[in-house]
Amino acid sequence: MKPSSLLLCAMALLAGSSSAQDVYKCVQDGQTSYSATPCTGGQLQILEVPSPPPAVDKGAATRQERVASQMEAARKKRENLEDQARERAARQLEARDKHCAQLRLEQKWAAQDAVGAGDKTRNAAQLKARRAGERLAVECLN
Repeated sequence: MKPSSLLLCAMALLAGSSSAQDVYKCVQDGQTSYSATPCTGGQLQILEVPSPPPAVDKGAATRQERVASQMEAARKKRENLEDQARERAARQLEARDKHCAQLRLEQKWAAQDAVGAGDKTRNAAQLKARRAGERLAVECLN
């Protein structure tokens, strides 16, 4: 191929794919040069330089980070409140169990007292045992 026809082919290629990102590599008399304009003679090679990445909106990234941080803080606060509620419920359950154990013990003692009571105190001891059983039923068996 003649240099002039090569140049015409290169120009035809340039017309179809010309952009501000093209760089021309020219080899003439063993010397290689690069330029933004086509070579006047010698071998021509078009090098396409990739376009730069799109500009990052730093404000959007900052907003996203801020929103993510706020969401994380809200999640931690919610989890902390849930943990506190679970701990409070566990303490209340423990206190109720202790209270019910005390009422069972009082009912047992009252029943034992009623069995061992003499004729004069038997009615009062039985009444006390029945009331201890009723209190246990009301407070702990519901």
